[in-house]
Amino acid sequence: MRDILNDLEAGKYLSDPDPVRRAQIQMKTPLPKRFYNAASVAPVDNGFAVHLDGKPVRTPGKALLVLPTEAAAALVADEFAAQS
Repeated sequence: MRDILNDLEAGKYLSDPDPVRRAQIQMKTPLPKRFYNAASVAPVDNGFAVHLDGKPVRTPGKALLVLPTEAAAALVADEFAAQS
């Protein structure tokens, strides 16, 4: 037990010796992992919607992500598919 406390005092287990920088590192929220397997395009009334695992993608304003052409929707779906 005493060895662990000595190591902490020496800074062996600290991510950064600077306490401000260490607090900044610890406050970072981890990015969400990819939560879907497949990205696709589906026709809708006024264009083409991008779907992730069969569910439509929505904008931050809760509107459906609809693009005017199938080619544009396919490009967006390819961007989603390329994410790791």
